[in-house]
Amino acid sequence: MQNISQENRDIFIKSIFASIAPNIDFLSTFFSFGLDQGWRERLVSLMGLSGTETVLDVCSGTGKLAFLIAEKVERGGMVHGVDFSNEMLDEARKKITPRFSNIRFDVCDAKKLIFPDSSFDAVTVSFGMRNVIDTAAALREAYRVLRPGGRFFCLELTSPEESWVRPLYTLYCFRIMPFIAKKVLKTDVPYNYLPRSIKAFPSSDAFKGILEECGFSRVAVHSMSFGIATIYEALKG
Repeated sequence: MQNISQENRDIFIKSIFASIAPNIDFLSTFFSFGLDQGWRERLVSLMGLSGTETVLDVCSGTGKLAFLIAEKVERGGMVHGVDFSNEMLDEARKKITPRFSNIRFDVCDAKKLIFPDSSFDAVTVSFGMRNVIDTAAALREAYRVLRPGGRFFCLELTSPEESWVRPLYTLYCFRIMPFIAKKVLKTDVPYNYLPRSIKAFPSSDAFKGILEECGFSRVAVHSMSFGIATIYEALKG
């Protein structure tokens, strides 16, 4: 994909998520052996929400993280979930019940957020940052819409740290997952893309550096499950 424009890459990635939207919740949980939910819950725990915050969930997808946050901000808080895939957001909207009157979803590009400066107490993104070709542009937008003292949280799939895990991880991601996905989806394109997007994502030190270059401070890195998932926490201030 190095030889095609950023716009065409965005179109390619958007088409992938449009095609897998009805199945992605099941496949994400299946392929992670259910660990993905625990990783999201760890992120929400790190947020230390009081219950009244306004939170923006970028690359919200089917809303799994957004709904977890909405459960914690029922005392006057609000969650806005945005994604560039309307098909993914259609799946998220199906989950809205009267209980979740404090959540809404809008189509929006992470690189061009539709919100004014200093609008949110926290900005989150889970399993989406590696799909944004211009990472720095998305991070600058997250920084812009955060209020001073607001915090940014990014949960992402990452390459494992332990050397003994890597061969098993590579076999699973590059061989087994695409094989199973093809049986379910009748195509292996989405799950051939997935491991390559993880491999291409910056290392923890590199991503920490990008966050700092975009203005964030007090960057903390929380590695989980042998390093196959990582939470990045940063402050605007």
